[in-house]
Amino acid sequence: MTTTALVALSGAAFADSIDAVVAGGTSHHTHSAATVEFHGDAMIKYNVPLVLGGNKADGVVSSDVDLDVTMTSPGSYSATVSYGLEGNAIGAATVTVTTPLFNVSVGALDARGGADAGEDAADMFSNIDHMNGVGADKDNSDWYVSLPNFGGWTVAASGRSDMSTTAAKEQTSIGLSGSVGGLSITAGGKHKSGGVSVSTALMGATVKAAVASIHNGTKANQESGVQVDLPLGGMTLSVNSTSTANGSNNWGASVSTTVSGFAISAGTDSDQDSQFKIAGPMGPVNLHIDWDSSDSALTTANDATIEAGVTYAVPGTNGTTISASYSNDDDDFDAGTQVKMAFKF
Repeated sequence: MTTTALVALSGAAFADSIDAVVAGGTSHHTHSAATVEFHGDAMIKYNVPLVLGGNKADGVVSSDVDLDVTMTSPGSYSATVSYGLEGNAIGAATVTVTTPLFNVSVGALDARGGADAGEDAADMFSNIDHMNGVGADKDNSDWYVSLPNFGGWTVAASGRSDMSTTAAKEQTSIGLSGSVGGLSITAGGKHKSGGVSVSTALMGATVKAAVASIHNGTKANQESGVQVDLPLGGMTLSVNSTSTANGSNNWGASVSTTVSGFAISAGTDSDQDSQFKIAGPMGPVNLHIDWDSSDSALTTANDATIEAGVTYAVPGTNGTTISASYSNDDDDFDAGTQVKMAFKF
């Protein structure tokens, strides 16, 4: 199904059900019946790639567009169909059905049921730094079923649509989260791995403990950890201690605060890995600096990992930005040195 076909398909819905048009860059309409929403983003950028092995790299001009079409039928029993043009290629549709008792989402390798699009139900397990998550694969679920109010708990399951192979069956996972008696609990299980965490407020601090059994394909390894988050005036101190699958004992400590609108954090750990991050408004632009003493995975030199950039939100627009950045991490900014203009619609 092409984007043109989607526009034609939605024409009747627009004619019958548009109540109002919300001002702004997104074509978002409120409806008494069905809702059809077009939204997405586009960008054009000039990027000088990272220099690897002493070679020179020439700058490249490129562009990209992502367009999503979402059609929703409202009510206590509702359905939402999402279809997208992602990275200049047509993506598969995702269908989500919501009922008073359960929610079901189906989409090839992108069930969009987890905390991030497409994650497994097992990702509901909240671990502690240095511990492994349950199930290493992300964006690997064809279906995701959740019961958001199962006796005060949220229970979920996810997996692959074709269960004819052992590998596909091993992708089935379950997850749980909820609270009881002042305790917040998360849990997740996938194949032969599983974990559970418990957190509570104690003497002004938040204390969290987690245990897990992580199967590496050969044997199960036991992991455990404790984390304490303590408010200290205008900042928060976070410390943790873990015992991980490789038999090592680890620790970490960090502080975070906000000063004049800038979010600032700094930390270090037993790997002798130090981090510093500052982000916030600086005049008409937003400043973002993220530094990590560990070597960048994107360069051949022994370079610290760093992302630095400024972003200008163009006044009078809805989501149009101009940014200049350097990154050897490819996280908050694209890898390399670049200037980019981005639009939302």
